[in-house]
Amino acid sequence: MLREQGKTALQASKEIEGKSTAFKNELLFENGINYNDLPSWQKRGIGFYWEEVEKKGWNPITKEEVIVKRKEIKVDFELPMGENYNHFIKAIMKDA
Repeated sequence: MLREQGKTALQASKEIEGKSTAFKNELLFENGINYNDLPSWQKRGIGFYWEEVEKKGWNPITKEEVIVKRKEIKVDFELPMGENYNHFIKAIMKDA
């Protein structure tokens, strides 16, 4: 929002650096943005991580359909909060 008002990245960062959450929420509100109405990905960020999935595959030697495990990038727009976030990160790190 501050960048859209013509401030440089450095100026915008310095304006909110060290300020309280209440100050930042009020700054947003004064500019027509209610923090509580923002989608969670804008408040908490987005997660990108590997997720193991099962897929159907084909074994050319036995000529049979098989289930294989592969990893895909998961894009998560709904990251958990607080202690649940800690558990979430621990689970991802355990699987890595």
